[in-house]
Amino acid sequence: MTALMSFNWAFAWQKSSEESLRLSSMNTHVQHLRGDLYRQLKEVFDVVFLNDALAIEEYYQFRNQIDSYLLRLKVLAQTPTEEILIVRIEYAYNKFYQETSRFLEIEELSKEDKVWLDEQLEEQTFRQLEKVFSDIENYLRQQQLQLTASDERLFGKMILSEALPIILALILLSISKWFVRRNMLAPLRNVTKGAKIISTGDFKHHIPLKGLEELQLLSQAINSMADELASSRDQLIETKKQAALGELVPLVAHNIRNPLAGIRAAAQVSIEEANEESRVVLQDIIVAVDRLENWVTSLLMYLHPLKPHLIQVTLTELTDNALSLIELQLKEKSIQLTRHGWQNKACSLNMDNNLMEQAIFNLIQNAIEASPVNSTIDIHYWESAQQVGLHIDDQGPGFTEVSPIKTSQLHKKLNYGLGIPFAQKVIKQHQGHLAFETNLQGGARVSLTLDINNEQTF
Repeated sequence: MTALMSFNWAFAWQKSSEESLRLSSMNTHVQHLRGDLYRQLKEVFDVVFLNDALAIEEYYQFRNQIDSYLLRLKVLAQTPTEEILIVRIEYAYNKFYQETSRFLEIEELSKEDKVWLDEQLEEQTFRQLEKVFSDIENYLRQQQLQLTASDERLFGKMILSEALPIILALILLSISKWFVRRNMLAPLRNVTKGAKIISTGDFKHHIPLKGLEELQLLSQAINSMADELASSRDQLIETKKQAALGELVPLVAHNIRNPLAGIRAAAQVSIEEANEESRVVLQDIIVAVDRLENWVTSLLMYLHPLKPHLIQVTLTELTDNALSLIELQLKEKSIQLTRHGWQNKACSLNMDNNLMEQAIFNLIQNAIEASPVNSTIDIHYWESAQQVGLHIDDQGPGFTEVSPIKTSQLHKKLNYGLGIPFAQKVIKQHQGHLAFETNLQGGARVSLTLDINNEQTF
């Protein structure tokens, strides 16, 4: 492109130089023609007043030279204006020639001829010739000025055209630099930074999909890898918890069953000799011991699954059974527990009553542990066309996913003990959902949701 532009400017410059040379040549011929014209007139005076015989020969020589100048001017003329000016010069000269050549053949001038030479020749013929010479000189001068101005403009454009490729190259370089930085360097930094963050264990971090297609594919692959690692980590944590349960529960069950058997035997023996009021208390002890025995058995079955024992039972009934075992804990902390939605008939579902009852017990017990003294726990039962559920609201510290001193209710519930993991697995086995959130008014909410039309399978 630069070479083509340079060629065009060189061609234009050559044309301008040729035109300038042509105008200068025309101006030179005009000046020579004018000088020879005055010399030719001098030869006329030499013939007439000095009787110089050689003057006649020189007169005709100047005639031939002037004709040659006129011929060259005609050849150099390129515009109609130039041709008209040359024709005017030729016409005025021919008139001059006709009027002066006749004096060369007259031996003695009359008084009228001398007057004409002195006055008429200068006033008429030479004035006409000077007018034509002046017109063509002004024309050539004006053309030369226009050509000079055109050359200056051409030179300015040539300078600009030579600088333009450099400017365009700088612009393209800036655009390329911006493109590389935006579509390669910045996304590559994001990939590097994201990989470092993910390597620290923050598998929830996702690298933004920006930049070239290859970098986007790389970012997507790293994000997928992080998701898979997060899933594997969750599965590993769950496996560890299950392993801990598998080691702990048999030992706990053994240590609990022996005292329970002794307590039940003692209560059963004492019930026959006790009074009416004591019999009621002892009977409650036997019922509680049997329930605890069923829980231990269900917990062992949960770790070593057998055929589930599904029965038709309601969530409100299981909740009441679980609450009957923690009345003393509520009294110790002066916690008021309020049931909501119990006035309506609850929908029956196929559930393992022992496992689900123990899961609800663990959720309520954790709410009691997180609640301050003299507070309130609200249990809401709700139904819809497709689902039933419980909301357990307390006035504890609530849930926070990250806590520097590890005192939040979420950290306590999800990282200490096996109550919540046990509840999560039981509810998951029942095709349900367990959610944790912090209420806007303060405290925590645990939500248990079960599908009505879904058959419960383990």
